[in-house]
Amino acid sequence: MDYIAHTVDTAAAVGSPADLLWAAADLVATNPETADPIHDAGLHLIAAGRTTARRAGAARELATMIAESRHPDLAATITGDDTDWAAWQRVLTEPWPILADAAAFAAKLGGLEGQITPGRWIA
Repeated sequence: MDYIAHTVDTAAAVGSPADLLWAAADLVATNPETADPIHDAGLHLIAAGRTTARRAGAARELATMIAESRHPDLAATITGDDTDWAAWQRVLTEPWPILADAAAFAAKLGGLEGQITPGRWIA
């Protein structure tokens, strides 16, 4: 299967937590061995002047909340900071769906539905 990365269709969506989470989901899809795709995507977007550390933190918080709600048994295995995505990345077998759902939820919260074309798998 091939993967098509997300695209941002409006200036308002650029650098949003939804944009950052889709970038993280894209990274997991294309580079599954990445240890912390939210951090890596955030660094890239911050360096490009497209987002801020605050938005990256919001993206990380949202993704870890969704991971914890779906996998409460795994949450108990996280030592240290449970909002550290790298810790979740180590214990999740499939992080992409969580990142994709977190991105979609962030888009909905931010009123950005329809302004970001999600990343997707194609046959």
